[in-house]
Amino acid sequence: MCEDQAVDGETGVAGAGSAMAEADPLRGEKPKEAPVDEEEQAGALTAGAGARLTVVGGRQTRQQGRSELPADLDLRVALTPTAWLWKRLNRWQQDRVVEATKTELAQLRRVLEWQAQAPSVLAARLTSRLEETGGEALIARPCGWITRRGLVRRPSCSDVRCDDGVRLDTGADCDNVLHIRKAWRMRIATEVDAGLPGLETNARYREIEARMRRHAESEAADLVARQAEARERETQRAAARADAEVRAAVERERAAAEAAAQQAVACEECGRERSAGPCEACDHRRQTEALIGEAGLLAAAWSAGLTDPSSVAAVTAEVRTAIEGAIAAEWAEFQKITDLAALEAAGPDAVEDAAAYNGLLAAESAAAEDRHEALVMLGRSEDTQAEARKAYATELAKPWYQALPDSDDALRAATEAAAQAQTRTAEHLLAVRLEQLRTQARPEPVRPAPWSQRLPEFAVRPIDS
Repeated sequence: MCEDQAVDGETGVAGAGSAMAEADPLRGEKPKEAPVDEEEQAGALTAGAGARLTVVGGRQTRQQGRSELPADLDLRVALTPTAWLWKRLNRWQQDRVVEATKTELAQLRRVLEWQAQAPSVLAARLTSRLEETGGEALIARPCGWITRRGLVRRPSCSDVRCDDGVRLDTGADCDNVLHIRKAWRMRIATEVDAGLPGLETNARYREIEARMRRHAESEAADLVARQAEARERETQRAAARADAEVRAAVERERAAAEAAAQQAVACEECGRERSAGPCEACDHRRQTEALIGEAGLLAAAWSAGLTDPSSVAAVTAEVRTAIEGAIAAEWAEFQKITDLAALEAAGPDAVEDAAAYNGLLAAESAAAEDRHEALVMLGRSEDTQAEARKAYATELAKPWYQALPDSDDALRAATEAAAQAQTRTAEHLLAVRLEQLRTQARPEPVRPAPWSQRLPEFAVRPIDS
């Protein structure tokens, strides 16, 4: 009766495992409690209120581990390849794995150029180690494998960025001399085994060392040759740079001499000395004359008959008179607001230059106004209006406006399309008419007379052999 009461009064662990309770010996036969493993006892003591305890090996209990990976994103990414092993760990082992993972992530962040790559690099390392092992199912002790083999960096040389002969920062093969010599030895050993099979160990070792020595001597000679070639190329580049500098200096001197000679040339029109060709006043007058002619053509393009030379000449003369009057008015206004004495004191040709520049500004303004007026008048022509109406109808005929052709959006888009078509047509008509006027004003090319007419005394002479 007492034994039954003791069993009924035990915790849910004994109640849940009735088969084990029946197999236990009597209290008199087991006077002492069974020893508990230190790690499992420590895990059980530190278990929280929500920890789950499971029966293992008699009455010993352990704290069951978390089934999900850590919530931290870096840890989750790094430990994803070992997710199945993670479920086999208890709570204490999972904490040890998390600590080891954080330590390795910190080391990787010190080595990598981009610290955010550390979790993915560690995950790739775990994946590679699992492939070497043969899979998770062959791992008997998950905690020890993860902390002592999977996470640990295996340097093959003294470089802190080397892991199994691969650079952590670039993913390429490590270029340390140890790896190079190791690759040499492996290749030479393969050649010896293939070419001289059956050699004893000492003879094989001596043959490998002899070939390694010859290979090193060849590499050293090749290095010396490459260094000599590099020095020769550097010498050639230095000589080429020196020649280029000499040529550049000569070119600069020639350009300076040409500029000085050009500066000493007098103006072709007014004879002003040291004006480097046409002086400022003469250049402005040339531009003004060209603008007056352009303004005359712009006005004649819409107001005169293109096939009537007299009409074109009349319009051009009228425009010239108007622009010259505007230039005179602008110069008179300029004289009212400017002290000419002070302007003359600035230089002997300052007044003349100012007058020429003032005329250029007036001509530019008049030409711009004539161009705008020509576009406006050509925009009212029948051809331009027809193009505008066609563009308006085409815009309204688009599928997205057919449902509501009278809406504000449709009317606005059609109006903009018509305005653009009108502007483009007016510009095209203006360009065509200007080209026609320029062609009519261009003089016919004078063909030279044949040499027999220009040199009749030589034409009558017979040509000998």
